[in-house]
Amino acid sequence: MSPGVRAEQARRTRATIQEIALALFAARGYDATSLQDIADELGLTKAAVYYHFPSKLELLQSICEPVYEGVAAIIERAEGRTTRAARIDAVAESFAELTVSRRATISVLAADPVMHGRMKAASKMLDLLDRLARVVYGSDPTPDQLFAVRSIAVLSDTISTLPALDDDEARQLLTRAVKRLLPRR
Repeated sequence: MSPGVRAEQARRTRATIQEIALALFAARGYDATSLQDIADELGLTKAAVYYHFPSKLELLQSICEPVYEGVAAIIERAEGRTTRAARIDAVAESFAELTVSRRATISVLAADPVMHGRMKAASKMLDLLDRLARVVYGSDPTPDQLFAVRSIAVLSDTISTLPALDDDEARQLLTRAVKRLLPRR
């Protein structure tokens, strides 16, 4: 087997482990799901799961990495705007799109307090949100501005409590909420 084929197979295996882990975390809870449970569900050995993810926390962090990358992309998009109002609009639209595109992951994280707490403790999110506040409000954002930017993360948790909303409705609701939450002055 060529190195390229092996690398693709490893990527697919990692993605499958992440998908099954997320489903088990949703069904059983983070603490009640072991790496052995994940391995059993996949028909793999526990060692095979450990090969890809040395710990359950690293597996959880890998599941959240696309969300972090999405927030970094929001920051980059906002940086390209010349006015505060345009930066806030870019944040609102991009945040809504990220939340809707990662709705399943965010819903699982929001629903499990243990998982949510572990991610906060080991999270890059606060650093990213503080960076976003500086992009939107300048190098020395006020406490009100920092609070507002950090609060938009809670909106992604809250949208999971409204499962009847289709994606377009959720995007529109989130966009309006972010624009209301972030002070333009």
